[in-house]
Amino acid sequence: MNVLIVDDHVACADMLADIAEGLGHRVCVAHDGVSALQRCSEETFDLILMDISLPDSDGRDVCFELRTNGRAQKTRIVALTGHADLKGSSSMSDFDGCIVKPIAMEALEALLKDNAPSPV
Repeated sequence: MNVLIVDDHVACADMLADIAEGLGHRVCVAHDGVSALQRCSEETFDLILMDISLPDSDGRDVCFELRTNGRAQKTRIVALTGHADLKGSSSMSDFDGCIVKPIAMEALEALLKDNAPSPV
């Protein structure tokens, strides 16, 4: 699976990338919305893990842009957030799921192993 991890916290992004690579996936990392959009214009991803709080934009806006421009209409995009109150809110409707930080290792591994749905 080709995975894009979008998170401005470098250590978090690197940890997620290491886990995904350890499970046999190809991984790219972006640390802001502009970089994520650029990456998605260059290649297709099977899964995008998108932090909501990015330095240059809101991850929800980046997700909407990816969906609207067709760059990721079929890509599974899962939000990463430290704001538990966002999970299940209507503002998350463009995402296919949501994981609240800190991320449980088992949940992340399950998501990466079988790309199973994660409830929004």
